[in-house]
Amino acid sequence: MQSTKRNFLSVVIVGGFFIALMLIGLVANVRHGDYVAIPIAFTALAICGLAIFVKHFQIRMMLRDKTPDRIIAHYHQGVRRIPHAGAAAAYLSALAASFFGDYDRARKELDAVDWDNTTPMYRGHRKYVLSVMAMLEFTDYRTALRLADEAKGLESRDPNGGLQLLDDVIRLVAGGEVSEQAMLRLAKTAKKQHGLMPGMCAWALAVYYMRTKQPEKASDYKELLRMAVPFSVPLKT
Repeated sequence: MQSTKRNFLSVVIVGGFFIALMLIGLVANVRHGDYVAIPIAFTALAICGLAIFVKHFQIRMMLRDKTPDRIIAHYHQGVRRIPHAGAAAAYLSALAASFFGDYDRARKELDAVDWDNTTPMYRGHRKYVLSVMAMLEFTDYRTALRLADEAKGLESRDPNGGLQLLDDVIRLVAGGEVSEQAMLRLAKTAKKQHGLMPGMCAWALAVYYMRTKQPEKASDYKELLRMAVPFSVPLKT
């Protein structure tokens, strides 16, 4: 997810640069009494905004499928142009497959990559996916925490950063508690309702509040999970 975030940030930077140039051009045209470009510019901005909305809506619909097939295809297509695209697609796809309960598919995605030839960050991402699988497939929290520790150690060596939110999810579900700051991060993300990560954050918080005998809060986050990824494995058990 860090790779897709960097991809998104690159698009935002390029888009911001384009908008800045467009505004400079508009100001120059207005100063010369040319107002024709104004409606054209606003129409272009509206089209760009609509395209972004449609893309987000499509991803939400993919995550509401009964299987992870479409979201996995989207991940493979969406990261084709970034460095280590195979590793990025593999960990994203394996994470999605795991959350849908398709563990064989998750293993197949991970096995398709030579992780020794990737960066420490991606090797850490793989460890995090294995940690999630240990929790969901085997309810092996000790192994999940060990793998999360290994993942964090690998990713700390990479300047590109790591999967902090996923680390929070794992430590809350497998360890039972996280810092107040982590709880705030999880709650904020769970309410975004866009992408796989909000669903996973909602799951972790639902588990936590059920364990701490706060059924109303647990129910609220379970509903957020149902809205985000209705066929996820936590909702099947």
